[in-house]
Amino acid sequence: MKQIFTILVVAALTACGGKEESNVQPTVASLELPSSFFTASRSSDVKDLVEVKKTAKKGDAVTFLARIGGRGNASFVKTLSMMIVADPTLLSCELVSDESRCSAPEDYCCEDQESLALGLGTIRFMDEKGELYPFSIEDSHGLEALKYVIITGNVVDINDSGVFVVDASKVWVGGKPSYDNNRQGSM
Repeated sequence: MKQIFTILVVAALTACGGKEESNVQPTVASLELPSSFFTASRSSDVKDLVEVKKTAKKGDAVTFLARIGGRGNASFVKTLSMMIVADPTLLSCELVSDESRCSAPEDYCCEDQESLALGLGTIRFMDEKGELYPFSIEDSHGLEALKYVIITGNVVDINDSGVFVVDASKVWVGGKPSYDNNRQGSM
């Protein structure tokens, strides 16, 4: 009896409606970072990531220049609003070799481990509740592997092993370097 009633209700609901349109729009969760995180104005006289990291402490407000990348094909977390950035003095694979040597241009596999520990950082984007957005930020507002970024935010973790985590509050997105000009894209 329940099945017949359910079938009749579904049939009645689908039969009704005709050409009448609803003004109610379905709510779709945005998978894009809020534009309030981004700025088109580049800060002047910004230090590189390594220089800022030398003196930074947990809780400090920081601003630094870096490039998106640091791990081959893993510069962005697939399910969270996080990315890895690298100091501009580190040379990524696309700047040191041809494609046959390294298949991941944003990797820094030619750099020694000590340089990587000093020159990498993790950037997080937090919502108004203090939680990470539950989606990848790759391609959001121009965020792409190898591009220059200026990050402004607060240090939430740092240690002598190289951990450096910053919750971003503002980001400027620049361009990419070229083989013959490592700083191209940073202005």
